[in-house]
Order: sequence, then structure tokens, then C-alpha cells
Amino acid sequence: MGWWWAPLMLVLAPWLPGNPGAQPRGPGLWQWVALVSWLPGVHPCLLCFWPPIQRARLCRDITGAPLNDPRHRRCLEALDQAAVPLASVTVGSGQRAALQEIIMDALRFLEKQKGKKSFEVSLQEAINTIWVKLSQLEEAPDCIPPCGYQPDARVFQCATCRLMDCQFPLDCPVQDMQVHTDEAITLLCDVPFATPPNLPITWMFAKDLHTQDLALFEELKVGVEGLFILTIQDPTPGTIACRLGVPSEPLVRKYFYLNVSGGSVEAEQGLQAQFRAVLHWPHGRTSLNHMALLGLGLALGSMMLVLLLVRVLLTWGARRCWSPPDLSDHQTPHGPGQQGPPGDSRYLDSP
Repeated sequence: MGWWWAPLMLVLAPWLPGNPGAQPRGPGLWQWVALVSWLPGVHPCLLCFWPPIQRARLCRDITGAPLNDPRHRRCLEALDQAAVPLASVTVGSGQRAALQEIIMDALRFLEKQKGKKSFEVSLQEAINTIWVKLSQLEEAPDCIPPCGYQPDARVFQCATCRLMDCQFPLDCPVQDMQVHTDEAITLLCDVPFATPPNLPITWMFAKDLHTQDLALFEELKVGVEGLFILTIQDPTPGTIACRLGVPSEPLVRKYFYLNVSGGSVEAEQGLQAQFRAVLHWPHGRTSLNHMALLGLGLALGSMMLVLLLVRVLLTWGARRCWSPPDLSDHQTPHGPGQQGPPGDSRYLDSP
């Protein structure tokens, strides 16, 4: 019998027949831990749901040999080797019970195959069945960085027999936000992973500080179900934090540092436009007084043009009506003593 049988007997002693200290309850946790640390070749995954006492009982029933018999020892070694690949198995925390049931079904299958098939063949069939059923389990969601407690992503590791959480801190990195005094901002206390319903939300504020020290924050608003949004008018410099979950068991804490500067660019452009309107009137726009003067000037110009045309027409008509007659056809020679038209001195006789 090898040296490693000593811790095994230590664990099995309360169960041995004739032991006056035998009790119906199983070995204590410290006894299993001692056994795991001493037994060679026994993978922890096998011990998650199948303690050594059950393995020993199974091999005794299958082989019919006592503990120190080589056949019993070979049976235990075969079980250990079959359990080695299970070290890579990792399931979601909600699938732990299903994993245990899969392994226990395999053990019951081995017991039922006693005397029907060889132990090696039955063991291989049981292992194949385990892998088929494991492939049908739902995979756990991946951990999503960089922060937050993600209960749905918790997994059970067969190699350690432990539940493992995402190795992320509760506090998210501070988000630096550039804001202006004249604009409203909206903050979201949301996370990229699934969360239980009806979680309370607490908003906090640390004025003029860039910090994650919770002792420096004052509570702003205790959120109710679904209140993931906080809108701030006229922001003040400082850090705003939100806590998702109850204070004793938060899921995440997010931080927003508000770096507040003067008015926004749009507001400054609006003011500049107003100043230009008062001083210079920008291109493409004319004041109301200028429009009135321009209309008056056009009206007076039109009237002057009409009057000028009327004057030109009247002058031209007058000249046509009062031009001198043409006398070329009425000139006849006059002899002495003949008189021309009255008043014409050329036809008067000389005295």
C-alpha cells in the first residue's frame, strides 16, 4: 500500500464498519481538503461532485475487490484518468446544478452496466455521454470591460470547484466631459451588461473636484426604477457619480467630471451676429430705413423721367406747328407802281 493511502484512510475511517465513531454524516470539509492535497493523480474536478468515498464504493461494487486489491486500485486510476479532460470545463453559475446532474448520471450509468460490459467500455461510453450533454448547456456571457460586477457572467470552474466573478473593479474610470455654462447636459447611468430589474440609482456630486473618493460626494438624487438619466441645466464644475444598486451591494459606480467653460461656440456666434446687425448690417441684409429711402428715390427718379419726356414732346410739337411758310411759289416780278403785300417795304414806291 502506497504512502498516499494514509490520508485516504483518515477520511474513510468514520465510514469503516465496526468503527465506534462512525456517524451517518459524511467526512468534514477539512478532511476532503486534506485528501485532495495528498492524493496523487486525483483531479479536483472529479471531487467537485464525486467525493472519494463514492469513487471507492463504486470501484468496490464493480470489481468486488477490497481497497488494497490491485483491481480496485486500477479502477480508481481509470476513473482519475477519465476525469482529467473535465478540468477544462467551465459553465455559467446557473448551470452548476446541471453539470452536477450530468456527472452523477454518468456514475449511475456505470453502476447499471456492471456485469453487462467491461468496465473500460462502460467508462468510455459514460465519458462520451458527459461531453455530449455539456455541449448542450448554455454558455455564460463574457465579461465586458472595464468595470462593474456582472452576476450573469459568473462561471463555475471545474478545475477549482469554485464560482469565479469577472475580475473588474466596481468603480469605472472617470469620464472627462467638456461642457459650457449655457448648455444642458444629459448623463446616463447605464452599463453594457445585463442587470437585475428594479435596481435603485443614486446620483452624487463633488463640487470643483476631480475624484472618485466617495467620502467627498453629496447625494443629489436617489433614482427610482428606470431613472437612468440625469439632465443638468447650467452645469457646475466638479464630478458627478452614479451608483447602480443598493449601497451595500452595488453593481457599478460611474463618474463624470464636468470641465465647465464659457458660452458655447453657437451662442458666441449668435451674439456676434447681433452686434454686426446693430453696427454694420451684414451682407445680404438692408435696414428698414434704407429700404424706405431707396423706394422714395426710385419714385422721384421715375417722376423726373416722365416730366422730362413730357417737356421734350411738347417742345417738338410746338416747333412743328409754328415753322415759317414757304414763299418760293408766290414770288412774281412787280413793275413800277405795283405794291407788294402790306407792310413790306420792298414794294413801296420811292417818292
